[in-house]
Amino acid sequence: MSQTIHEAAESLRQAVGTANIGELSFPTSLDASRRVLKAVENPDLGMAALAKIVVAEPLLSAKVIRLANSVALNPTNQTVRDVRHAVMRVGMDPIKGLAMVLIMDQLRQSQRHSGCRDLSNRLWERSVHVAALSYVLARKLTKLNADEVMFAGIVHDLGRFYLLSRVADFPALLEDTVVLAETINDLAGHATEIVLNELKLPASIVDAVLASKQFSGSMPPASLSDLLFIAGAVSPRPDPFDELDARVTPMADSAATLGLDQSTVAEVIAASGDEIYSIVIALES
Repeated sequence: MSQTIHEAAESLRQAVGTANIGELSFPTSLDASRRVLKAVENPDLGMAALAKIVVAEPLLSAKVIRLANSVALNPTNQTVRDVRHAVMRVGMDPIKGLAMVLIMDQLRQSQRHSGCRDLSNRLWERSVHVAALSYVLARKLTKLNADEVMFAGIVHDLGRFYLLSRVADFPALLEDTVVLAETINDLAGHATEIVLNELKLPASIVDAVLASKQFSGSMPPASLSDLLFIAGAVSPRPDPFDELDARVTPMADSAATLGLDQSTVAEVIAASGDEIYSIVIALES
């Protein structure tokens, strides 16, 4: 590793590793989505008021309508074409997730260097698949709140998206993707905790996300963190950072060692392919 790359990595570690809530720098393009998220977090917000908020944000409106018409939420194939009815069908918690999807997508689009763009796009695809798998597995295997589980799946890698958005300030890191991946992996836990708390997400979500790299071995999964781990382990989209970081054991290998009943999970996924695909399309589009 050259001295320049080493110094860039240490500078990023210093900038993020010592950051506290309120000290993070977000692109200004995220302001609208953060306002939506804050409004939706209001426990007194009714569905009519929520519909008005959604209508005011065209990208969010399109995603809500798309999700309302997905196979997972619309098994009778009764098409919804207006935002008000879409909001009623989708519900409050999934709309919070869609607002968060917009924040993640804006972080992804903020990449100013092509070296980050590929990693960011691959991480985006993985996050969407983990969210969709988490939702379906929660419904089919557990009594957990599937909407909460999907939300946790959406935000579980938000810290690494944030870190990628900061790499433009340390361009020497782009000269060595292995050092970049190792640095981001080392900072991911702290960055995720700070970003999720900055966005004032529930402690249950933050705790589950931070614990999702571990698996208790319990089947069916009894905790949100276990479900996130399983979804990550079986996702068809590999983790682009872990692939570059030789220190990391692939989640699929860890899952097998820890006793994950992969045949049961595989059967659920095979029987739910249309549902999973429809959620992926709704989140990605």
